[in-house]
Amino acid sequence: MGVRLAARAGVVAAVLLTGLPGMAHAQSDEIGPGSVALEAAAWLAGCWRAESPDGQHVAEEQWMAPRGGLMVGMARTVRGGAVRGYEFLTLRVEDGTLVYHAVPSGQQPTDFRAHRVDDRRLEFVNAAHDFPQKIAYTRKGHDQAEAAVFGEADGSEPAFAVPYERVSCPD
Repeated sequence: MGVRLAARAGVVAAVLLTGLPGMAHAQSDEIGPGSVALEAAAWLAGCWRAESPDGQHVAEEQWMAPRGGLMVGMARTVRGGAVRGYEFLTLRVEDGTLVYHAVPSGQQPTDFRAHRVDDRRLEFVNAAHDFPQKIAYTRKGHDQAEAAVFGEADGSEPAFAVPYERVSCPD
């Protein structure tokens, strides 16, 4: 993996080291124009954390509830006490499709369009993007979720998944 690709993978890992809370509205498995509302992703609202067993690697993600046609999120990864990546995120409906807009530290903004939205999974795809091409959030319970990144790099298909726990949001 090249340095730029490795850096992007680290930032995406920061984004995905979170969790997915709340209740969702059921939607069809395949997303088409006009078939999804922002409220379908409301179960992301809240604060999430993943931590390595030694406590040296921490990822946090926080999402605001849908309001005014937008959900706003942010994420950071800290390793050994130093920030390794951060990201600003939004979810909005554009042309009838839920769009995950990511602005990772030091990288160009990228949009991923929803491929699947239901009460257990949010899946966003951008096949033309270098890495990743797909980001998926899967609910594992009210206080647990898994985030996964999929993509092609150097002829291989790296994929990683991170389990998250819901935490109280800081004051």
